[in-house]
Amino acid sequence: MFSSPLFIYLATVLPPIILGIIIWKSDKFPEPGKFLVTAFMLGVSIFLPLDFLIIFSEDYLAPFLGLNLELISKWEEGGDFPRGEFAFKHFFRAAYLEEGIKFAFLIFICVRLDALNEPIDAIVYGAAIGLGYAAMENLFYLYAPDAWSLETVKTRYYPLIMHLGFGVVMGWLLSLSLFDETSKFKRTFLIILSLLIPVLFHGTYNYYGTADIFPILTIILVISIIYWARREQLKKITEAEDKNVPIISDITYAYGLTLLLVAVVVTSAILYS
Repeated sequence: MFSSPLFIYLATVLPPIILGIIIWKSDKFPEPGKFLVTAFMLGVSIFLPLDFLIIFSEDYLAPFLGLNLELISKWEEGGDFPRGEFAFKHFFRAAYLEEGIKFAFLIFICVRLDALNEPIDAIVYGAAIGLGYAAMENLFYLYAPDAWSLETVKTRYYPLIMHLGFGVVMGWLLSLSLFDETSKFKRTFLIILSLLIPVLFHGTYNYYGTADIFPILTIILVISIIYWARREQLKKITEAEDKNVPIISDITYAYGLTLLLVAVVVTSAILYS
């Protein structure tokens, strides 16, 4: 039973959907279901632009920077550790590109919805996008050669939890900006952090491997953020037109400064190797 194709397929697809429903229902005033499904499908569709960006980064950008990503495969077979290539792969090719597309979908589509009118809403949409991406990523791994097994499914639960965490953190930091009334500088800073922190979080997780501590800390962080957001719901409900919708310059700062930090990480790894 547990090794049947149907069970393996359901064990891959259902957990992201179940987690999405749990996050959705944690909202005291749930978002319209059609918007959450749309956000989830946006996460699924990330692979469309991501594939082109990965090809560009591997075939053009990495060689331009003097990096040979084939050294990673040689290292896995017992060669020297290619620190610079490893940092490029995990902090730029994976973390920056993946979280950058999630950020674009969240900030250009979900934030514009009138239904997003309180802090927890941005968290729910961020989680939905992250879970949609995780669901599609898990299916891709499942269809790799010799990967159709329950063991493969088990190994994909850690990344599932992590992508949920990246989305929740992104939505949380963005929500602090959307509903902050103190200063323009603080709102811009929070927008930058809403991309920068998930990218660093994602890159660090990938770089150091699937250590048990990362998913455990992520679960604690997600629960803490949801608890905070539910408490905020009891204080006030903000009208949709009162949101501080990010402007293009703030979004540009977020992408630019995050890319700069990623470049510093990759350059440091190259110089240290």
